Amino acid sequence: MTRKLEEEFNLPHLDEMESDEVSTDPVTVQEIQDAITISEKINNALAEVRGMEAHDTEMDDIAKQAVDSYEQLMSLGMNMTDMAAGPVFNNAANMLKIALEAKDSKTTRKLKQIDLMLKKANLDIRSRKDGTDPEEVNATILDRNELLKVLGKDPDKS
Repeated sequence: MTRKLEEEFNLPHLDEMESDEVSTDPVTVQEIQDAITISEKINNALAEVRGMEAHDTEMDDIAKQAVDSYEQLMSLGMNMTDMAAGPVFNNAANMLKIALEAKDSKTTRKLKQIDLMLKKANLDIRSRKDGTDPEEVNATILDRNELLKVLGKDPDKS
């Protein structure tokens, strides 16, 4: 790095940076290790989810076919007159959009699955704090009229 850049960005000289010992904060290292552990747990849990691989494979196939179609349409459009090439290029652009949506669908599905897993983990943690087991929770199912009776309102008047 040049001296002018160091002065411009108010950075120490490279020689000074190399001579300083790098101190590691044990809390920061522990937080990083915890984050890596959580990430590994999520990856392992995603591997156990059935149907995820099939969806990924299908979306990859769709994206590949769309890109192949895009390349063919672009080649065809280049060999046509300008007037006739417009709709062909438009369809080629749609193929790219389909490929992008297929790839995005994979990511979205994985993110939704991770979100559901995090919500389940949060629910498990909360239920342990309350001392209740989420599978043992008793619930009463009421229809609208029974609920209004419990609230003290006449269902026929509402």
